[in-house]
Amino acid sequence: MSCVLDTCTIHPMKEFCGEIIYTNADGDNVQSDICKHNTDEVTEGYRAFLHANLDEWLNKANGEGAFWVGDPEYFRSWEKE
Repeated sequence: MSCVLDTCTIHPMKEFCGEIIYTNADGDNVQSDICKHNTDEVTEGYRAFLHANLDEWLNKANGEGAFWVGDPEYFRSWEKE
């Protein structure tokens, strides 16, 4: 999205991936893929979905696990060899 003088244009975004993972208070592992697999615009509904997942992680993960969204190739470089 780019904005000039309070006028914003939403640009199509290439596909990207994300994940939320943590251990909940009951000791159960919670994991959800939150990937976008097309080049359409990111809708308000999809933005709300991503924000809800971030809120869930912030509220329930106790700073453990992960929440990430982005180019999966970038995050693969973080994996242990």
